Amino acid sequence: MNICRGCIAVATAILCASECVSLAMTKAVRRQSRRSAAALKLHLYDHCPYCTRVELVLGWHGRSYERAVYGYADVQGPMALTGKKVLPVITWRDEENMEHTMGESLDIIEAVEAAADQRLVGRRTGRKDLKAWQSRLRRVMHGLTRPRLLQMPIADFATEEDRRYQMRKYMAKGFDYKQSLASTNDLVPRVDSLLRDFPGLIRGEKTLNPGGWSWDDLYVLPSLRVLTCVKPITWPASVRAYVEDSHGAAGVKCYFDHAC
Repeated sequence: MNICRGCIAVATAILCASECVSLAMTKAVRRQSRRSAAALKLHLYDHCPYCTRVELVLGWHGRSYERAVYGYADVQGPMALTGKKVLPVITWRDEENMEHTMGESLDIIEAVEAAADQRLVGRRTGRKDLKAWQSRLRRVMHGLTRPRLLQMPIADFATEEDRRYQMRKYMAKGFDYKQSLASTNDLVPRVDSLLRDFPGLIRGEKTLNPGGWSWDDLYVLPSLRVLTCVKPITWPASVRAYVEDSHGAAGVKCYFDHAC
């Protein structure tokens, strides 16, 4: 097979650049852990599951950081960071005061974990019961959460423009906000049933698997957090405790107090 030498050089350069950014991020987290002033700035949407994952891991590790929450209609803000309207993004300055940027929640989480004295997040187990439960939840949760997230007191949807931006995005994909709200009485019992099944999935003392948090928790917790904006839902005590304890340990707020 003939492989273009130029292609190999480009691929190598990209790989090295990615590894250097990750290493710089890891060093920044280690420096931050040795001083009280926060050196990290996390750019995020409050409702974004990928952003929530990063906040959970930062919080579990006790890393301080500055939150920069963007309005959903703000295109230029995120674009100025990476050239894309995609969050989360984390920025920091090195010892020479040079600013660095890292996107992709997976990369950020790996850098935080690598900088720690001990990793807190185990690998995803591939549990089929969790996968099936999440698949069932995805079929019904958005009809309840999308209209209600717009009513939460978060910067994501602080303006009418932000709310309309989100609505246009999903309406273009066929989502009907009025119909979803009208279907609340049909959707709530289905979510309640899923939540009643959830205690059987918790195999650890306060986590999905024995031994502490894992990527299984990081995939499930953001969805459960979003569901806290839905007031008619009935939360089994053990499920609510799992949600509140996991987010509370990271200093991440849920929406229970503002549910509608």
